[in-house]
Amino acid sequence: MEITCTHCQKKIQIPDEKVPENKPFSLRCPGCKNRISVDPAASADPAADAGFEDAEAGSVDEADEFAVSGEDYDASEKPFDFLEEEGRTAMLLENDAGIVSQAQKVLEVMDYHVTVPEDVRDALRKMKYHQFDLILLNETFDSSSPDANGVLIYLQRMTMDTRRQIFVALLTERYDTMDRMAAFLKSVNVVIHVKDISQLDRILARAINENELFYAVFKESAKKLGQY
Repeated sequence: MEITCTHCQKKIQIPDEKVPENKPFSLRCPGCKNRISVDPAASADPAADAGFEDAEAGSVDEADEFAVSGEDYDASEKPFDFLEEEGRTAMLLENDAGIVSQAQKVLEVMDYHVTVPEDVRDALRKMKYHQFDLILLNETFDSSSPDANGVLIYLQRMTMDTRRQIFVALLTERYDTMDRMAAFLKSVNVVIHVKDISQLDRILARAINENELFYAVFKESAKKLGQY
């Protein structure tokens, strides 16, 4: 299936087997990172197809990173090519298999589609193709030092408009749960001590709600100005 981003006009090809049959879905544009809503039924409209062909006439685009002709498709690198409307995604980065299992269950109950990278390189590759709604990261994940965690450094270097759209929870043994100063210093939304993992659902629910309330006025103002 081939679609065009309504924001930046980038052309995206998605393998047919990845498209839900007769159901609307959404995905992040790999170019501008905005969410695109797609209705397969509407896309089948001949008039819509004609309009798409007219837009393509006389133009030659560079090979799209989703296109088979440009880059071999690897589902492991692009875990969420499409989502049902309002679908939310989470990335879980933890070394302990027990914590991974427990945390994944919590996130799935919270209606997140969860992916669990094998290491930092795998995580960064997935983040290249998808902007996650939530990232749960142990500061020692695939790292010899909690202060040299590749994923945390990558998040800290993000532009603010992109970083603001991602809720980051840091698992740690150094700071107390909900330590606001520690969260500020590490540039994350909430800090969670590993000993409190059994209360992960309540901690995340509270922290996410507080974050949404904190940014509510800002986001509403940005929407009115067409910036969000």
